[in-house]
Amino acid sequence: MEDHKTNEFPRSPETPEWVQNALVPKRPPFSANRKEQLLAFGMYVLAYIYLGSYQWWTLPLFAAGFIAAAEYLFREQKRSWESWVWLGCMLLVTGCIAWRGLHPYQYDSRYPEFVNHEYILSEKLLLFILHIFAVYWLMSRSGRLTGSESGHLLPLDALYAFVIIPFKNFFLRIRCVLFALKPKKERKINAGAVAAAVLAAFIVLVLLIMAMTQLSAADDTFSSLLEGLRDALTLDLDQVWFYRFLLSLPVGAYVFGLLAGLGRETPETMRKHGASAETALPKLRVVPEAVWLAALGAFSVLYLAFFFVQGRYLFGAFTRTLPESFTVAEYARQGFFELCRVMAINFTLFWLVSRTARRESGAVRWMAAALLIESMLFAVIALSKLALYIDCFGFTPKRLQSTWLVCVLLFGSACALYTHLTGRKSMRIWMIFGAVTLALLCIW
Repeated sequence: MEDHKTNEFPRSPETPEWVQNALVPKRPPFSANRKEQLLAFGMYVLAYIYLGSYQWWTLPLFAAGFIAAAEYLFREQKRSWESWVWLGCMLLVTGCIAWRGLHPYQYDSRYPEFVNHEYILSEKLLLFILHIFAVYWLMSRSGRLTGSESGHLLPLDALYAFVIIPFKNFFLRIRCVLFALKPKKERKINAGAVAAAVLAAFIVLVLLIMAMTQLSAADDTFSSLLEGLRDALTLDLDQVWFYRFLLSLPVGAYVFGLLAGLGRETPETMRKHGASAETALPKLRVVPEAVWLAALGAFSVLYLAFFFVQGRYLFGAFTRTLPESFTVAEYARQGFFELCRVMAINFTLFWLVSRTARRESGAVRWMAAALLIESMLFAVIALSKLALYIDCFGFTPKRLQSTWLVCVLLFGSACALYTHLTGRKSMRIWMIFGAVTLALLCIW
């Protein structure tokens, strides 16, 4: 007699239907609530507005729609105080972009002081900053941060917000639309079939347009026929709006995937992801203590040698004691960006020590603290050079940007030192300080 595997159950026509259903696990049918259905339709308009950012009023309109959609979707979620901070930064940057579009600086020979006017931050950089503020505000407002608050899990939050959540739910909008359009008794959607159909339709449409363009160029008669057909259908392939609409489809799918996808992820689920990351971090502590002790010692000797060689000229900006044959501009500019890069190196080294050291002895602990203090000293030196430069030649956009960068690095070093010595969290304070000051910098 042939033996059967223990995990298999013999089926027959006589087997009751409920038994057969129990043996074959089924995924629950797709469903979309009222909020998701309305937002799915509204996102087509919102994404189209977003791509019209070359007009000053479209971006504020999109921002207002984005905020309204998030508030409508997460109105039952308790609001955290820091979400107000990120919202304020988002609105401030949005207003700055709109103001620039409404009142652009133009050349006028009567006012030569404005001929070489430069904004502190470029238009593209402002848009990049706006997207960061908007997404992080959404994470904070929805209560979907992987930690209980903003902190060292920021890279994980960014990964989920910009990549995992939107692309995981990229086809969620079309599924919600189809669900809303179908009769209630027939609301059963195959996700794979929907995705394949949408992708196939998009590819066919693109290929069709390409073929029509090539055939139109190959024959004048056929070109005239297509022109007549286009006029009859009021579809001009040369019009910007048509291509803007095509581009808005993936943009809207991405934004809707982020909004609705976060709505389908409970705060508890996101906290579990953060807890998993926290559990994985201690596994990195495999580097012997002696390795980091030697590395920190080498860096300390290097920095002490640098301070000794530079001598009184290192702090010459405070007393205007400059090296021989050096002008104020040469002294102020020499070594500034190098000092900033050294601070970045120190931050990286400190993170590696704090996360990978097998055991933090007193020697490693205090040498790591000395590394942060040296970073703060480098920041003070860089600020003194900037202050001397600005005092002699005035403000420029690049000098103000440099001042902001050094201040953020100085405050970050102080926060890291405070956390290192006391064990209390301070990264959220540093992040908010950097965000608020950056938003204020966008005004100029």
